[in-house]
Amino acid sequence: MLAGLSSKAQLPHELRTYGGDVFTGKRLIYVSPILKPSQFELDERAFESAEVAFFRNNHGYFANLSRIYSDRAERYAIRIREGKINLFEEIEMEAYGQDALDIPETGDNEMLASGETFQYFSLQDGPVQKASYANLRKALEGNEESAREIRMYRNYRWLQIGLIAGGAGIIAWELVRQDNEVNSSPDAAVRFTPMIALGIVMGGSSYFLQGAKENAKWLAVDAYNK
Repeated sequence: MLAGLSSKAQLPHELRTYGGDVFTGKRLIYVSPILKPSQFELDERAFESAEVAFFRNNHGYFANLSRIYSDRAERYAIRIREGKINLFEEIEMEAYGQDALDIPETGDNEMLASGETFQYFSLQDGPVQKASYANLRKALEGNEESAREIRMYRNYRWLQIGLIAGGAGIIAWELVRQDNEVNSSPDAAVRFTPMIALGIVMGGSSYFLQGAKENAKWLAVDAYNK
């Protein structure tokens, strides 16, 4: 698990607003009072969370995702790779908002980033974006190796969709066929058949492409950061 970027804890704590203003200090924490808007406290100064685009505390560098989702629920992501393209993994802010990590006594680290996947990115100091195929394709254009890998990511994704749709179609066709038999013969009954098994296997095989698809996405951004 990627608990945080503790090796960078010596860097000054920092907060950057959506307006582009940057503030630094010695201690930044996240506060979420009951019945009041949450906020960040940098030394003696408070900022409403809705104003904050990026920030750094003891545990790493984070992005506010609220402008992506435009909803009342607060969502944040930690930077897990820094470069020309920065990669972010979504986290629970309650675990990272104080001076020390808030880890359950059970030792359950599911609230912490793994560093093995990313859902968001930014180009250097630009705004954070979803790591969708369309956004990555546009961001990585101009780099031939990155473009090739992101096309591979798209191809794996479409193949997965095709396998799932094909498997579901086979199962649906077989169930309709059996339903017609039941309606025409009182002795007939819906049963598990080789065709249903084929549909399940076809749809389930899409899972085995997930690793290759994610690898292509990683290779695309790694090529861009060379």
